[in-house]
Amino acid sequence: MKQFFSRLFRWLEGLRRILVNSLFVIIIFAYGFLLLGMQPEVPDRAALVVNPTGQIVEELETPSAMALPLSGGVATSQTSVHDLVAVIRQAASDERIHLMVLKLDEMGHSSLPLLQELRHAITDFRATGKMVIATGPNYTQSQYYLAAAANTIFLQPMGYVGIEGFSVYRNYIRDALDKLHVQAEVFRAGKYKSAIEPLLRNDMSDADRESNRLLLTTLWDSYLKDIAEMRNLRPQRLQQLLDKPSQYLEAAHGSMAELAKTEGLVDELADHGTIEEYIAGAMDITEGDYPMITFRDYLHAAVSDHVDSEVDQIGIITASGMILDGEQPAGKVGSLTMLEMLKRAEQSDKIKAVVLRIDSPGGSAQASEVIRAAVLRLQKAGKPVVVSMAGAAASGGYWMAAPADEIWASATTITGSIGAFGVMLNIQKGLEKLGVHSDGIATTTIAGGLRIDRAMPAELAKVMQLTISNVYQRFLQVVAQGRHMEQNQVAAIAEGRVWSGADAKRLGLVDHLGGFDDAVKAAARLALLGNHYQRTWIKPPQGFIDLLMAQFMGNAEALFPGVWQNLSYLTMASQVTTAPLSPALLHQLSGRLGLPLYQPGALTLSNLRVE
Repeated sequence: MKQFFSRLFRWLEGLRRILVNSLFVIIIFAYGFLLLGMQPEVPDRAALVVNPTGQIVEELETPSAMALPLSGGVATSQTSVHDLVAVIRQAASDERIHLMVLKLDEMGHSSLPLLQELRHAITDFRATGKMVIATGPNYTQSQYYLAAAANTIFLQPMGYVGIEGFSVYRNYIRDALDKLHVQAEVFRAGKYKSAIEPLLRNDMSDADRESNRLLLTTLWDSYLKDIAEMRNLRPQRLQQLLDKPSQYLEAAHGSMAELAKTEGLVDELADHGTIEEYIAGAMDITEGDYPMITFRDYLHAAVSDHVDSEVDQIGIITASGMILDGEQPAGKVGSLTMLEMLKRAEQSDKIKAVVLRIDSPGGSAQASEVIRAAVLRLQKAGKPVVVSMAGAAASGGYWMAAPADEIWASATTITGSIGAFGVMLNIQKGLEKLGVHSDGIATTTIAGGLRIDRAMPAELAKVMQLTISNVYQRFLQVVAQGRHMEQNQVAAIAEGRVWSGADAKRLGLVDHLGGFDDAVKAAARLALLGNHYQRTWIKPPQGFIDLLMAQFMGNAEALFPGVWQNLSYLTMASQVTTAPLSPALLHQLSGRLGLPLYQPGALTLSNLRVE
């Protein structure tokens, strides 16, 4: 009887999972066919509503239709910076677009270099004589940066402008590990490699504090300067306001909105209806609603991605996310995925140069080297490679950038971090306190040495440190070769230290300061193309399901608020009791904790991190 019910429950559990996943796939297909029949049109004399949702990113993370529910992943809203820039630039010359409305309340965080790319696009839009109006109940620091680029900023009377500055704080867990009797086996090359400091210390080291202070000062000075320039304010006044907000708020009788207006951060305090009337008046609409189109609809209706096969092309390849071995989906940098895209650029007769757009904190040393070698082969084929650094191109991100013909970065890009480290947690003593002991035999001194439940053998620890040191020396060689520098020059600015783009330019790690468009123009110049060329985005091969998912991810939240996330949580819940602690899940956990966690495994270069 017990066996019968056990089989029955297993059968019911399997049926439930099949039904949930089937429902998920059916909804996706239904939505896909719905999209095919919905081709938006651009109204005459319309307002373009730029309403990004979620984080603004270099490349959208697009899980496959089956992988998302089966992996228990939760989809997050994201908006592509390149989609936004393309829409704004197209609308600037479109006579049907009368003005732009920035509705930023659902926009998430973005790195400063991406915000600066958007600011330049908005500035060019305004240069055509068209008005830009920013609206929102409140503004976060990222939201306000974009709002500041508008002609007029509206804020609701109970709202606030949430500028607070930049900071770096971590949780340091050395004492906690000691209490749990967990030992961190750490190997590193570079005194500024601080990613593993939380495991070894209870506070920030002097070296890390020095590096972070310099970086944050550069970022904050740039942010203040840009806001002051856009709003015609004094940076010193903004600094005073944020250092002693209570003093200024008291003078505004406790009203954050009144304070923002008094200090010139916003132009008008108004409710939603008043703002809508103002927009209608700016469009000479006296009755009824003003015609409008959202940026996503405008992207589908008016922005063409057609590439003329007869025109020479600049190939654009995006490397966004953690650098990993093998094939990886969008939002991660896979060595084989990048290798395939670079090979396509090499074999194409029409692609004359490549812009490699990097937004990555680093990752696998082995994967970084695979990508770097492919870049070198592309150059040997006579095709210039220009690197454009977005928010970050650090460690492994810099490794694959080093051989480029030119490297462009924003002044606020985070780059450098030339170093290497490896870490493994050993919980042997903690288990022994619980009465769990590990014992056995091996045929060599290092066999079983990477187990988490026993101390690492001294011989293996030496191997690990020698390997890390070798990776570091290789890294120095790669940079010296790519940047035409002496290795001792590179060593002096390496040690795992993170630099801003402005400092990297001064030190010779970067050639020019500028945005993505500047890098594309540089590639055209190196390929002797003049102004007669087109951009073509080189992406991994995608099937129908992948394309459908990309469309779904970009639009589902706007049409069906909350449905996508609820579905994801539903499918995740069906896996909670059976999902193993996979490497992918460990990686997600380490990202959320801000700590490097590694599973025991073979001692290979892919286990060693340059991040």
